[in-house]
Amino acid sequence: MSTKETSLERCIKDLSAKNTDYKYPEQAINQAESLKSLSSDLYTDNIRFIYELIQNADDAQAKHIVLATLSGKYLVIAHNGKTFDEKDLQGLCGINNGTKKKDLNKTGYKGLGFKAVFGKSDHVLIYSNGEYFRFDASYRIQWIQQWGTIDQQTWEKENDRQFIYPWQINPVWTTENEIPHLIQTFINSRKKLMNVAYIIQLTNIEEIYSAIDQLKQQPYMFLFLRNISELTFQTQSVNIISIARHSSHGLKHVSINKQIDSQWIIKRIELDVPDDVRKKLIVDSKAPEKLQSIKRAEMFLAAKYADMNNGGIEKLSDQDSILFSYLPTKIFEYKFPVLINANFLTNVNREQIHTDSIWNQWLFEKIGCEIFQWITELVKDPKFRYQAYRLIPSYLTSMNNLLSKRFNESFTTTITNCRFILNRKNKLLKINEAMMDLTTLSNQSSFIDVNSMRQYIINNTRDSYYADYPFIDYDPNLAQIGVQQFTWEQCIDMFKSNIFLKTHSPEQNRRMIEYFYLKFSKSNSNNKDIHIEQIPFLMDQNYNLQLIKNIYFPAEIIDNNATSDSDDLFVNKIIFDWLNEKTQRVIKQWLQTLGVIERTDLSFLSKTIIPNASTYATLENTFKTIRMLFLLFQKHDIDKKELNQLKKLKLLTTGGNFLAADQCFFCDQYKPRSPLEDYLKTKEDRFLSFDYVINSNIKKGNDDLAEWRRFFIMMGVQEELHPIVFNRKLTLYEAKEYGFHDNYLLIRSPDEKHTVDAYSGLSTIAFIRHTENNHDFAKFFWSYVITNISVETLAQNIRIYWGHAGRKGATEGTQLDDDYYVSWFVKNIKCIPTTNETCELASHIFADVKELRELCGKYMIFSVITFPKDRTTWNHIFDFKTKLSSSDYFELLRQIHKDEKNIHENIDRIQMIYHHILKEIYFWSSEEQNTIKRKAKSLYLLSENGQWELACDLYVYMEGNVLNNNLNDAIPCLKLDFKHRNHLHLKQFLDLLGVKQIRMNDFKLADKQSSPAEHFRQKLIEISPFLKKWLKYLSFQSKIILEIDEKIQQDNDFIESDSLELFYHQKLVQKTNVYYDFKHKQLYIRRPCDSETTLIELPYKLCQLLNINGFEKHIRFLLKATIEEIKAHFIANSISVPTKKDIVILELSSKSESKSSTTPTTSTPLPNASNLPAAIPEPSKSDSTLTKTESSIEQQSKPTKTTDRQHQMTNTTIGKQSSYQYVPPYCPEPIYGLQQVPYPFAENCEMSSASVFIETRNAHVDDIELIDVSSITPSDVIFFENQSNGNEVLNTLDLITGRMGEEMVYKYLLDKYSHHRNSVCIKWENGHGETFKPHDILLIQNGITYFIEVKSTRTYNQHLFPLSISQIEAFSKYKENYFIYRVYVDERKFIILDNIRWRLMEKQHLSCFLKITPALPNETISS
Repeated sequence: MSTKETSLERCIKDLSAKNTDYKYPEQAINQAESLKSLSSDLYTDNIRFIYELIQNADDAQAKHIVLATLSGKYLVIAHNGKTFDEKDLQGLCGINNGTKKKDLNKTGYKGLGFKAVFGKSDHVLIYSNGEYFRFDASYRIQWIQQWGTIDQQTWEKENDRQFIYPWQINPVWTTENEIPHLIQTFINSRKKLMNVAYIIQLTNIEEIYSAIDQLKQQPYMFLFLRNISELTFQTQSVNIISIARHSSHGLKHVSINKQIDSQWIIKRIELDVPDDVRKKLIVDSKAPEKLQSIKRAEMFLAAKYADMNNGGIEKLSDQDSILFSYLPTKIFEYKFPVLINANFLTNVNREQIHTDSIWNQWLFEKIGCEIFQWITELVKDPKFRYQAYRLIPSYLTSMNNLLSKRFNESFTTTITNCRFILNRKNKLLKINEAMMDLTTLSNQSSFIDVNSMRQYIINNTRDSYYADYPFIDYDPNLAQIGVQQFTWEQCIDMFKSNIFLKTHSPEQNRRMIEYFYLKFSKSNSNNKDIHIEQIPFLMDQNYNLQLIKNIYFPAEIIDNNATSDSDDLFVNKIIFDWLNEKTQRVIKQWLQTLGVIERTDLSFLSKTIIPNASTYATLENTFKTIRMLFLLFQKHDIDKKELNQLKKLKLLTTGGNFLAADQCFFCDQYKPRSPLEDYLKTKEDRFLSFDYVINSNIKKGNDDLAEWRRFFIMMGVQEELHPIVFNRKLTLYEAKEYGFHDNYLLIRSPDEKHTVDAYSGLSTIAFIRHTENNHDFAKFFWSYVITNISVETLAQNIRIYWGHAGRKGATEGTQLDDDYYVSWFVKNIKCIPTTNETCELASHIFADVKELRELCGKYMIFSVITFPKDRTTWNHIFDFKTKLSSSDYFELLRQIHKDEKNIHENIDRIQMIYHHILKEIYFWSSEEQNTIKRKAKSLYLLSENGQWELACDLYVYMEGNVLNNNLNDAIPCLKLDFKHRNHLHLKQFLDLLGVKQIRMNDFKLADKQSSPAEHFRQKLIEISPFLKKWLKYLSFQSKIILEIDEKIQQDNDFIESDSLELFYHQKLVQKTNVYYDFKHKQLYIRRPCDSETTLIELPYKLCQLLNINGFEKHIRFLLKATIEEIKAHFIANSISVPTKKDIVILELSSKSESKSSTTPTTSTPLPNASNLPAAIPEPSKSDSTLTKTESSIEQQSKPTKTTDRQHQMTNTTIGKQSSYQYVPPYCPEPIYGLQQVPYPFAENCEMSSASVFIETRNAHVDDIELIDVSSITPSDVIFFENQSNGNEVLNTLDLITGRMGEEMVYKYLLDKYSHHRNSVCIKWENGHGETFKPHDILLIQNGITYFIEVKSTRTYNQHLFPLSISQIEAFSKYKENYFIYRVYVDERKFIILDNIRWRLMEKQHLSCFLKITPALPNETISS
């Protein structure tokens, strides 16, 4: 209890007055804020402030400390150490003013530790010697009026700032009456047991409970306290931690509740501080004052220890290895096998150590050597011995850390120079003087000469400094620091060395055999490091030690086949005699079970040859060995079972090398199924030498040769090409070794970031790589393979492995969808033999098909491989070309041109080539056509006179069916068969080739005595009713029939002449009987018009003129026959005979009038013509005999023709179309081809605007996609043959045609995008009825809308169709998103027109026509 003299009351009040006496309030606030930050930042965890209070108790020389919690609100830390005095109080209330600054026996020195409490509490009560004082954040000091305001509130209002004062350094005297009753009761009950108590009011008790639990779980943390020996925890339960020192070996027991928790061997070391370190400490600003005069320091090492029964000394785990500065720090990065306690300099919260501190660097330097010195002491102590090696530290890994660097340097020096390793003679050795004997044979002096053993080691080790007796037992801790080891591998080598053998006698060998028998004979013997079969311990007849597999017991009688000789190894006679003794029978039986048996050929095979198959054969023994094996085979002593085990036995090749049997093939002398040697002897040395047969001295008949083949085949020698399938995983290197091509193997992983490391499922065929550019072998190879190997054998699923180890790509791999190797090989390597005796890629070669052979002859490359009928599955592997491409045709023509000697043999072939080109050219892409155009510039073709000319210098006459030699005399003409001259795609063919095309109008006509052929015109008018009836009977289109009268009476002039001569380039080409001037629409006929020679050509020209091709025979009959003959023919063939009402007489056009004023008009004047536009005449009264319907049609469909000048002016803008048809701007159903729109349909439509007609520039369509949809059939299939031509029927059929076309396109799109249904939406707008939109189908793909208008026709060559104004607006608006599908219903094909606006602007395969339509009868067209 305190007295007046010892009471702290006055000191407390003085300190309070001093620490609150500030001249300005801002000074108080600034210091308060600093202390607040210091307290909260100083210690971040909940344990650290408890450690600081425990350290204060230890420095106060307390022996017992109590940690208790009261009412879940207070933490009490009380001890029985020294009470507070004034100096202690001053240190408590100041900073860097502690009482421990110079005291080496106390841990603290900064005077900050107690401030950590204020980071966890705003109210700390301290009891000392019966008195109380507190630090209280809620305590309000008396306001000093000198600060300028009457009170604190006024100051805060005026300064807009909260006033706080540094309560952490202001002790408040506290009377017992102010103490809560709970605390008074606790203190009063323990006054005799404790002198000092800290009562801390907590804000978060759960954190404190957690911290105290953590302390109780790691009681060894208090191991290095100087004075405290017992800690009592009174929280939810009572736990007492005690630390007791044992009398021997420096042992300390750490107990919890009197139960030992852990044991530690403590080593206290006193260190003399070197002068150089002391001098540096004096000038080191970071060194505390107490260290600047230090001469001796202490360091503690603590090794964890368990009873001998539980393992003895233990090495600390990494998580337990921390540094102590009497209490634990939070420094974990230095991993030592023991706890290290020293006066380390750390930061305030003990979380970091100062690496640049001279003091710390010196301590780390001493750690290494002190640990080894301690190991030296422990290893001599019988209680610990070799357990001490567990304390050997490792190098620290933080090499950039100065402390780690100093430790590592010291560790290197110490480990080299310190003698800490105890040998079997109890002498301490350095690390380079010791040898760990893993075999333990150095202990067996009865048969091991240790000196010989040491000498062997010295002779086989560089820079060796081994002690006289270097041997120690194996210890993993010594192995870790580099102590040398004597292994079984070295021992085996030693047993073979002369150093050992010269001191090893048979007697010693007997003891060695006995030793190994005892060591290895027991079934439960634990010898994992070595097997007895690996140790050469049996002495042979030459006094050398041999492995069991290499030595035999000597036989009583050697086989009489002379295969045993002096090369065989037998157990030494002395040893053998000893083994035969009755007492040693058990050892002999043990050796026999291990494989030491009597020597016979069979035993030699099983014991020596088979186990060593891959290494046994040499040039010296190979023939003898194979002869022995063959004799055993012939005697049936061995068969397939034994020979299969010799697949790796090396055999001699024809080239003198050794190769495993399963890698060899028979040379041709063995007469194998596949004689390969002749093809590959310069490329592969894998053919089995025939010397085995020659040197065997065994007869060599065919039967014996077959026996030799059978013998070698059982050993794995191969006699034919065969598939090789690798079901196991192959690395990239292995796959290359097996001959797989680099380009096949060097692929990227699916993520394109890695190369492939391994493969599984690879397959190939032996020697396939030698087919590359090797025609003779390739021909043999593929013929044999196709006949004898199944494709299915090679079609393996290939998986690649890639990426980092352990990842999915490396463990599971990725299956490839690409071709397997053989398939890839034929596509990428020139390996297929061809007719020109080279090897090419399969894709460049034509299949050996009769039709292709006939077409190409010797001029193209064909495969020479033949496919048996039952081996067609190979076809898809090779995928030879079965048809010529566009480029192939022209390459074929080039090759034929080069072979000028055989020109007559190739004339028919050239025409056959033209035939195929004409048939296929329509389907060539624009890219192919452009390529051909480029190539054709240098292409030579055959002319009519048998000469080769550049294609661009040749001509073709495009009219007439008769070859004209006179034309070829004038200009070089392409030699072209008659059937090709009329081909639909001839023009396209000639355009691609650059061949010039000439027509009749390109000639200059010289006519004599010409005059209008009115009698001929009258003849045509006379027969025209019969002509129309006949055409209708043959189902010609109604439009063509309706145009007959116009073409005969108005469109064309007919002129007759005495002579017609044609000139080209001022050369007479020929005389002709018929000539048509297209420009002026004049048909010239040589008199007389009805002559037989004229009638040869005239029907063809008339049929062309009237667009009725194919009617030539019929029109010839009409021209020659009388009316009666014609009628009789019609009646006989049930053709309707025309009447007067079928006769149509039209007004003669002004064109005809201007050409011949003397020609009488055949038409009557037109009444009231002034009331109508000149282009639309009224019908003649003479036409009244016509039916109402025909009259109606004729009245509205016969405009007067324009003059020549007018025609020329309007020719480029107005397409010449039939004037009687009207097409509305928009119709309720799809618009059809112009020739298909029936007139009655037009009657019901408005005529508000003119129609626009779009047609392709040529009869064929270039650069526009042609789609074949023959597999798609609309639901309403209608056949058009033999249908009535009635208007109502035509109307109905046209409507159906339109719907069929839309349905075709709709079904085609559904099929095309069937695999993209999630991203494509297709809507048939008219599927349930006409929607009157400018498009028929809507297609939405990836958010983009495409508009499709369908234009349908049943005429295959009709490329003209109308568009409404709304459709024109649509393709102008939607541009590349608007498409027109031109459907040819009967052909089941359609053309896709894209970029319509651009094509019209650029004149790319599309042109536009406007058509002026006549007014309907009830309408008047304004002038």
